[in-house]
Amino acid sequence: MDLIVLANGFPYGPWEPFLETEVKYYRGFENVHICAMQLRRSHRAVRRSLPSERFSVCPVPFSLAGCIPGGLRALGDRNLYGELRRLFSAGRFSLSRLAWLLFYFSRSHHEAAVIGRYLKKAGLAGTDTRVVLYSYRFDYQPYVALLLQKKYLPDSVALARGHRYDLYENARSNGYIPLRPYLLEHLERVVLIGEDGRRYLAEKFPAYAGKLTVSRLGAEDHGVCPAALDGGPLRVVSCSTMTQPKRVDRIVRALGLITDRQVCWTHYGDGPLRPQIEALCRTLPDNIRWDLRGQVDNAALLAEYARTPCHIFLNASASEGVPVSIMEAMSFGVPCIATDVGGTGELVLDGENGALLPADATTEQLAGAVRAIADMADGDYQALRARARAFWRERYDAADNYTAFATALEALGRDVHG
Repeated sequence: MDLIVLANGFPYGPWEPFLETEVKYYRGFENVHICAMQLRRSHRAVRRSLPSERFSVCPVPFSLAGCIPGGLRALGDRNLYGELRRLFSAGRFSLSRLAWLLFYFSRSHHEAAVIGRYLKKAGLAGTDTRVVLYSYRFDYQPYVALLLQKKYLPDSVALARGHRYDLYENARSNGYIPLRPYLLEHLERVVLIGEDGRRYLAEKFPAYAGKLTVSRLGAEDHGVCPAALDGGPLRVVSCSTMTQPKRVDRIVRALGLITDRQVCWTHYGDGPLRPQIEALCRTLPDNIRWDLRGQVDNAALLAEYARTPCHIFLNASASEGVPVSIMEAMSFGVPCIATDVGGTGELVLDGENGALLPADATTEQLAGAVRAIADMADGDYQALRARARAFWRERYDAADNYTAFATALEALGRDVHG
């Protein structure tokens, strides 16, 4: 049985860092084919290693020009017109949604054609090889999987994983992700990374609730780096893209309210708002030392955590799925302060392994939570660290979660194919 994974760029460039861990557990498949979709030219300079020779890669370059023939094919796709009727009947039609829908279908048909050529070359198209088609995202990629299933892999089973931006329509500027009912009807299963995501889809589409399951992501065990509240600088870490939903500016402003102790803050991650964040950092008082590390690959980040003591991990996001960045910090025993958005509340338990703040927490609330942990007696703080590590071990250990998920993928393929 072969596994085909539809990913965003992976294993090229920096995207899908958590898939880098998951693929290690695909041990039950004879061959694993990774389709690196939306691949940018800048990403090709870096190709991350894959576990074995059983893995092969199909690059699928991002190409607006390539979407033109895809768009012509899309005009003959009756699902395009069915989705337009759904938008009109629900009173949700707008020009921006129409534009996004046309792009959705154009790129789907274009990328399905690219992957189809790879399947023919690999000898998979039209054969009786048992295949599991797994879309790592729940946006347009599952529709690509269904197009491949219909044209090239009739004896396959298709499923998708849902995270955040590919799941919650309110995370989109136009509040719209196409083809939700169609995908839910035709996919064998949709796997969510947390209970919040499962509830969200079940409430919107109750007819398909039976197809929804939860399989958590996870972080691997890289040991513990001890940190004590011994009167030295308070070491705070954050990790996210520098985009509006991540609200890194609130972290900066919150730390600026702490004037009575030395704080060393390190942020990992880059993005379009970096110039604004840097300018804001330059206004911080002298007791706050800051270091914007930029984009760091996941292995280097975890190595940094393993050798550098850290007291608090801070997340001020306005929108999340279930953040792996918090799982990783907890695996090292680092208490986390985070806002109660998406599935974060499944991960951060207030008073147990950190502090869970309101979704729209003010800078004063963020600063207060930092002070509350910084002011703990070291014995109480060490107990908090131990609980953070134990909670990760119990619910978010990659070895457990990804082994279970890979086993479920194999079972799904066996069940469907007999």
